[in-house]
Amino acid sequence: MATIELSGVGKTYPGGVQAVRGADLRIGHGQFVVLVGPSGCGKSTLLRMIAGLETITSGEMRIDGQVVNDIPPQDRDIAMVFQNYALYPHMDVRTNMAFGLLRRRRYPSRLRALLSSRYGQAHRAERADIDRRVIEAARILGIEHLLARKPAALSGGQRQRVAVGRAMVREPKVFLFDEPLSNLDAKLRVEMRAELRMLHRRLGATMLYVTHDQEEAMSLGDRVVVLKDGVIQQEASPRTVYDRPANRFVAEFVGTPTMNMIEGTLQAQPAGLRFQGQGLTIDGRMEGWRTVIRPQPVPAVLGVRPEHLQLGCAGGFQASVEAVEHFGDRMDVVLRAGDRTLVARTPPRAIAEGGLVTVSVDLSSCHLFKPGEAGARLGD
Repeated sequence: MATIELSGVGKTYPGGVQAVRGADLRIGHGQFVVLVGPSGCGKSTLLRMIAGLETITSGEMRIDGQVVNDIPPQDRDIAMVFQNYALYPHMDVRTNMAFGLLRRRRYPSRLRALLSSRYGQAHRAERADIDRRVIEAARILGIEHLLARKPAALSGGQRQRVAVGRAMVREPKVFLFDEPLSNLDAKLRVEMRAELRMLHRRLGATMLYVTHDQEEAMSLGDRVVVLKDGVIQQEASPRTVYDRPANRFVAEFVGTPTMNMIEGTLQAQPAGLRFQGQGLTIDGRMEGWRTVIRPQPVPAVLGVRPEHLQLGCAGGFQASVEAVEHFGDRMDVVLRAGDRTLVARTPPRAIAEGGLVTVSVDLSSCHLFKPGEAGARLGD
């Protein structure tokens, strides 16, 4: 296990393109940290800098307290699982998993083993240790019966296990995963997510995982790091990122369906708060906000999770039902209210498309942000 510390780490490509800007991050011993964000946000670049595959143009990176800015990849004691698995098609599973260890052998020569008994003994002991590691990793991953097969004879999930096994046999300080599940179908991705979590618990290793899928990030990570345009927007536990997003970008990116955002003004009332915007007026209470919001209208963006929109309750506003999407145990209802389209998530119920429904909002479960695409959370 190892710690990884980033202090002001940045990456600028020729032409002035900044892929990563002043990243400050600490990953503790045995943590499973997920980097998540839209395409082009710099998450893979950051992972490749940790692996040593990209040079660092600013800042400092430490692994177990040692500065590694100029240390080559092979000397960082890191194993990486790539998106395309990078398996050698002409080698069987056993050789693919052992390849990294075979390339780094101290006693590689068979001829010297024949000529020297002491060298031969060390050579055989080294090969036995490699075989032991391969078999143990294959047992943990459930691919012992596949060791003699070539990659072409494996399914996508089996290839993914082989790629993970190749990293495991090295027994590295840090595991790096670069979107390893993106090529799998939906059902297999769910299964492999569970297997990766169990593998992390079993190994207790430090793992850093990159994905653009926020559902994958929330289900896998002990900590989630959200990036946008090369800048870390928030680093926290999955629950905190969901319940207390640091800004509007994080709030909209994390969660399916995305959070409803309503731009308007907020002002204090004798009995609570009033939000007005985009043809809607919402009255209610938000604990602690009376000391922040003044009687004069304050520009704000109200964020409401789809599950916090209540349908059919008295005292709300009228909305037309644009569409209904059924998912078995739940359904999403697309609504048109005022000048805004909203999405509500609710248990299955009888709601007809084209009809009207009463919608109420509990302000105590809402979020407030400053105006702007990445407006900060109000009150923090």
